[in-house]
Amino acid sequence: MPIVRFVTRYFHPGVLKMIEIERKFLLKSLPEETPAGVVIIQGYLAHDVQREVRLRQYGADFFLTVKEGSGVKRGEVEVAITPEQFHELWSLTEGRRIEKFRSVIPYGAFRVEVDRYVGNLEPLLIAEVEFTSIEESEAFVPPDYFHLDVTEDEAYKNISLAIHGLPDRASLKYQIGALPYLFRDGRMHLVIVTNSAQSRWILPKGRQESDMSRQDVAIMEAMEEAGVIGNCLPGLRTPCHLKGEMILYVYPLKVTTVLKKWPEMEWRKRAVLPVEKALKLISDPELALCIKKMLPQLPE
Repeated sequence: MPIVRFVTRYFHPGVLKMIEIERKFLLKSLPEETPAGVVIIQGYLAHDVQREVRLRQYGADFFLTVKEGSGVKRGEVEVAITPEQFHELWSLTEGRRIEKFRSVIPYGAFRVEVDRYVGNLEPLLIAEVEFTSIEESEAFVPPDYFHLDVTEDEAYKNISLAIHGLPDRASLKYQIGALPYLFRDGRMHLVIVTNSAQSRWILPKGRQESDMSRQDVAIMEAMEEAGVIGNCLPGLRTPCHLKGEMILYVYPLKVTTVLKKWPEMEWRKRAVLPVEKALKLISDPELALCIKKMLPQLPE
């Protein structure tokens, strides 16, 4: 089965430009049917927050690749190079290298690329699945041998693994939040809550659950903390770098029901307010700014 990608080929042979829509998961263990796999050796020539330039040997083939962006959707330009060019540049990747075996396992309409890392990254196991759209990626139901979704965790990017080694698996470095909204008398209202100490106003949020999609976590937190039921909007989310906290990925949630009683009503306050008033109450200015930027994308 061919890998699913959006691909535009240039006139120059051996050059490939693509947009990848991909999710990444830690594995509990290798499934029994895992084939031996192909050796991948790669090293990084340069990198910054949004871009990385790498060399890769994939079996008997050699590539120079530039990747841009982070998270589910990334841009990529890949150029086939000769073994001589690869080895000429390889010394420049010293201290920024990884080695792994990649196996491909069919899973329904998808193909799972399983990476088994070796060397100082052993026994790390990561699976990647590519999709044709953001909506398809969000609807994906992982197989039983998948563990945590680490798509948004910078520590599990290959460049981070190459530089920093194995991350701490005890906790993910991000949280998932819901932005519940509804319309009353033609005006958009936001549903916000206090923290458990009732000292500041925030959005419903929580950590990633191993057996749930990120959208389902947002829906669950909105119900438990804010007492609202609704649906996440496909393909919409924004990262917020909260002061003194981990990154919060916010998913807009269109509210269909406001409950009179909900699980955390005894230790949280809830407010359903017009946008302007809600934003003034939000205590973190970065979060308020992230919310404000998302508002034009929210349908009635």
